[in-house]
Amino acid sequence: ISALSTPLNGLYAAGGPTATGSLRLVKHFRGKQLLGQMDLYDLLLRGVREGIEHLEPGDTILVPTVGPLVAVAGMVRRPAIYELLADTQLTNVLEMAGGVPVSASMDEIKVERIEAHTKRVTLNVKLPGGAGERPLQDIVGSFWVKDGDRVTVAPILPYSDKTIYLEGHV
Repeated sequence: ISALSTPLNGLYAAGGPTATGSLRLVKHFRGKQLLGQMDLYDLLLRGVREGIEHLEPGDTILVPTVGPLVAVAGMVRRPAIYELLADTQLTNVLEMAGGVPVSASMDEIKVERIEAHTKRVTLNVKLPGGAGERPLQDIVGSFWVKDGDRVTVAPILPYSDKTIYLEGHV
């Protein structure tokens, strides 16, 4: 790599983080001194690159293992698995997923949660009616997501919500 390379260039030249590597916390060391940390989500989702030092001979780029994960599916603009940095609200996760389009049903959001090593539970985050053009934070409120959660935003159904579907050998 060139003498003007940054840790980001070095990481790219190495093939990037693996599936088990963190995208939220990449560390740049010179000897034993920590020069900086990068959150690659800032670059990938917002295009922001702040204060990145140039690499020098002997520098180390450390990519730790991935942290807590939340899966987002359904009617969001970027359905994917997202890594959390710390305690995170549902609003922040939906914003990482690009927000919800107008075709999403904002009456209820389903969250499947694993209670540590015991069972899986389904939580329904009930939202106030008439969301309109209010900000996502006002609609969703302060619901906190946890490691292993699966968030699903349902679409607005093309039929009445009082329809009953019957399938099988009936």
